[in-house]
Amino acid sequence: MNRNAVRGGIAVVATAVIACMLLLAAAALAAKPKKGAHFAGHTSATKVEGFRAPVTFGVSSNGRTLTNFTFGSFGCFGAGGFRPGVNPYTGNSLIKAGKLKVPASGHFSDKASSSYSIAGTGTSTTMTITGTFSTPMRVSGTITFRQIVFGGGPASSCGPAKVSFSATAK
Repeated sequence: MNRNAVRGGIAVVATAVIACMLLLAAAALAAKPKKGAHFAGHTSATKVEGFRAPVTFGVSSNGRTLTNFTFGSFGCFGAGGFRPGVNPYTGNSLIKAGKLKVPASGHFSDKASSSYSIAGTGTSTTMTITGTFSTPMRVSGTITFRQIVFGGGPASSCGPAKVSFSATAK
């Protein structure tokens, strides 16, 4: 074997080792959420009447569960008829995902469901929420959801719809 072939082989191995180290370092950058903290932020949904779609949740005392995870959305069916200057993200436009598990790595991905009914028509939302805590006080992620509307006529479904979110501890 000549010297150039040996040097080329060493370069390939060195590059692979550096790439693995960078991947491990990136994984290590994830943080655990601050225990007992309350987070608030917004999704990437378009503003409505100047209001951004909110995201709120708490963190359990052991830091392993996000509690009362709620985000603002008009669903993948949409909505209309908003009053100027009035925050439309109230009532049924706040989707309650509930509790989400957070592993020690600070990276999470959990499934949830929510439903409500008005005057005989119901909406069921299933979602997957993923995220990463970059610090104990900051998180970003993605909410992917599907919806089914039933009652009052034929059932219809939509999705998946996807929004990103970011939140900080208050």
